[in-house]
Amino acid sequence: MGSISSRLHLGELGSAIRLEELLDQASGVARPRTAWAIFEPVASNGDAVDFAGELLTSRILSVNLAESDSAALFVATCGRELEHWCDRFTDPLERWVADEICEEALKSANTALETALEEVFKGEYRVSMNPGSLEDWPLTEQGPLFRALDKTGDITAATGVELTDSFLMRPRKSISGVRFSSSRPFTNCMLCPRENCKGRRMRFDPARFEHMYAGAKQGSLYADTCGCGHEAAR
Repeated sequence: MGSISSRLHLGELGSAIRLEELLDQASGVARPRTAWAIFEPVASNGDAVDFAGELLTSRILSVNLAESDSAALFVATCGRELEHWCDRFTDPLERWVADEICEEALKSANTALETALEEVFKGEYRVSMNPGSLEDWPLTEQGPLFRALDKTGDITAATGVELTDSFLMRPRKSISGVRFSSSRPFTNCMLCPRENCKGRRMRFDPARFEHMYAGAKQGSLYADTCGCGHEAAR
């Protein structure tokens, strides 16, 4: 509770909005989930990667996976139960806090996913890329990603996550992507020129973009997706 209170700068408001009670309620219903499957990515035409017959089209993804003989497609979510709990709040402040609790649940699911995949990918760097976080790999790419995962099992049944017609995920606090090992570091921030982004974790490196990803679309589609991508699902 203290970590959420500090992060949200609640101070004395923590008791005023029943933070402890909200956390107790959330812990009673929260069922964060993850699902992932290992694939052998196959380069296709230099700007796409084939995963079990589904093409993920991105110059940046293709270049980053050039050295990888395996990669995981994944989904992580706060869970339907917690989203349904969050949606019942009408008070703006309580709804905001409930939404942040859902965010924490998603982070815990993603951390569990990364821990599980540490034993699978043992390269110098472990990289995640997410559809919708860079212009070169738009949100529509969630379509083939989910179709590839569905070939290994029903991803919606496993996680409760569904795609809308506009390729947003429900529950809203969900993230999908590709995770793999690499000999070099990578985050979306390195290729995004957007200034004053609250999610920035590394400086923009235009020389790296021109050297490695010439021909790719440059920039981020969303202001809050650098490094993680889950904001694109809202």
